[in-house]
Amino acid sequence: MNNKRVGIITFHNSYNCGSMLESYAIHKYLLKKGIDNEIINFSNKGQKEFYSTFEKNNSLKRVIKNLIIFPYRKKININNARYENFKNKNFILSNNEFINGKDIPDDYDIVIAGSDQIWNITIPDSDDAYFLNWCKRGIKVAYAPSFGAKNLLNYSKNVNIYCEYLKDFDALSIREENGKKWIKELINVDVPILIDPTLLLDKFDYDKIIDDSLKPKERYIFFYAPSFKNDICLFVKKIAKKYNLKVITWSTKSYCKKFIKRFGFNLVKYEDPSIYLSMIKNADIVFTTSFHGTIFSAIYGKKFFTIKNGSMYGDDDRVKTLLKQLYLEDRLIEYEFDDLFDYMKDVDYSKFNDVLPNLRSKAHKYLEKNVVNYYNEDINKKSNI
Repeated sequence: MNNKRVGIITFHNSYNCGSMLESYAIHKYLLKKGIDNEIINFSNKGQKEFYSTFEKNNSLKRVIKNLIIFPYRKKININNARYENFKNKNFILSNNEFINGKDIPDDYDIVIAGSDQIWNITIPDSDDAYFLNWCKRGIKVAYAPSFGAKNLLNYSKNVNIYCEYLKDFDALSIREENGKKWIKELINVDVPILIDPTLLLDKFDYDKIIDDSLKPKERYIFFYAPSFKNDICLFVKKIAKKYNLKVITWSTKSYCKKFIKRFGFNLVKYEDPSIYLSMIKNADIVFTTSFHGTIFSAIYGKKFFTIKNGSMYGDDDRVKTLLKQLYLEDRLIEYEFDDLFDYMKDVDYSKFNDVLPNLRSKAHKYLEKNVVNYYNEDINKKSNI
């Protein structure tokens, strides 16, 4: 019996479908490979506060936001409970929960960091624990983490400490082209770009955890935006009117704070990753501003468009790298409505279907070399890898 301990540290505890599903995917993939592993149940104070129902009442702006969502607090609490239920049902978690990275026990033989924006040092749940600064004895493997389009050289007051963290990894990979370039600048190492772990599985794997209980009877657009922008909402509304489709959307807190109901969009009754998959799978078409919204639209072979917005016009190449990898670059569009454009035209998935096995093979080889082989070898010392 193999007694090696394998831990994954990522954003598994974010009440965000992409974060939870990428956690599920890497966890499930390794289990299918015969690797007993657990997700390290780490969630820092910033993460807990970010996903709590109410913000801290430490500014007038936050007080106003809390007053706006107060009537919806029960719905938000139910959603949060459903995310918790998904996590507890589908993840093997460490026995203890950790809020401080320094408290994570250094007793893993292999630790995998990633994926998601775990190396984005500008977000509320940023933590050096995701750079494995607490791990001294085990093999350190980075699987497709993301800097979230934030170059450490521009945002860190102490770049050298992150250089040392990166140098201490036994295997490094990254999710985006910018990240590859930045690691080269930081430590002069060429690292592979690997697909997001959600792409390691296929739709049949996700169908095992899907929840169709809220599947609409009528035709609909699924509009998935983690946060809403008025101009984009207006764009989607015009498309819905053109094709006589209802719009179902997500993200209760943002929906309420920004009064998205005025666009006539229907907020899904409950939110969790299983329902999210169903909303995508059963939609007539998906419009999204989200990285993972793009991925699951492709996995389910849907008609979809990713709407270019915000920092996608700058350093944020997360979606651009993804669509380039998958040969679906024509699905990235500006939010300028064109009444003559056929938004319901079929997506050409031929190149996607051709390239995905190769992208998976590259990821498989990386994990085989740096996790599976070591796990199966009759050695326990880091120096022997």
